Amino acid sequence: MAGKVLLAPDWRRHTCIDRVVPSDLQPAMSVARRVAETHARISLAAAPKRLSADDIVRARMAVVVGRKWEDGQKLRCRFLDGSAKQRKTTEAKAHLWEEFANIRLAFTKDKDAEIRISFAFDAGSWSAVGTDCLVASYFPKHQPTMNFGWLRDDTPEREYQRVVVHEFGHALGCIHEHQSPKEHLHWNKAAVYKAFSGAPNYWSKADIDDNILKKYSPKGIAASAFDIDSIMLYQFDASLFTDLKATPENYSLSKEDKVFIRTMYP
Repeated sequence: MAGKVLLAPDWRRHTCIDRVVPSDLQPAMSVARRVAETHARISLAAAPKRLSADDIVRARMAVVVGRKWEDGQKLRCRFLDGSAKQRKTTEAKAHLWEEFANIRLAFTKDKDAEIRISFAFDAGSWSAVGTDCLVASYFPKHQPTMNFGWLRDDTPEREYQRVVVHEFGHALGCIHEHQSPKEHLHWNKAAVYKAFSGAPNYWSKADIDDNILKKYSPKGIAASAFDIDSIMLYQFDASLFTDLKATPENYSLSKEDKVFIRTMYP
């Protein structure tokens, strides 16, 4: 059993990577963190009664850590390439966030767009996390801040929704749920290294550690309870865990995702 991993169709074996800007390129991080805490406490009145101010700070800090956009901000999104179907389907799925977050995604041809989208890079799907995309030394303006490495015209629409909503979650500041400090998955490390070092990811051990096994430090990020239904959690095969319990295939925003993003962008 342990030797058989990820037998799903090829498009379901892909996992995205976090394109996180190094801390030395983020001199305003401490200021942004204080702003995030202030926003969290102000939004308490709009949050469910079962949440305290500290709960909101923990939730928002798990998502934000200095990468949150201003409430109500219009984020310009520009396609750098892609077919008409790729663009149309991606735009439609991205707008799903607007139902629950006070944010506007405006798809435009503006060369100064904050979010720049490509389908051309085969090296997986990924996105800058929140305002990291503004760091020009890491994301030059002529290059993408988001990439969809396996979405094609014939890709199932449910897969578009899974991947696009996930990546735009990163663009709004969300982290991978499986790397939350509160994550409690029982990884079979040998199986994980074997699975992700081969097709279709071909990751190095360092890549696998950074994108699968390492958790965000509780010293640098606070977190709410682990949400196994989150759109920010990828589906992992049962053979990747010592308890042989797979994570589910999440194609939609979970109930907690919706609460989370409302408190983040009230």
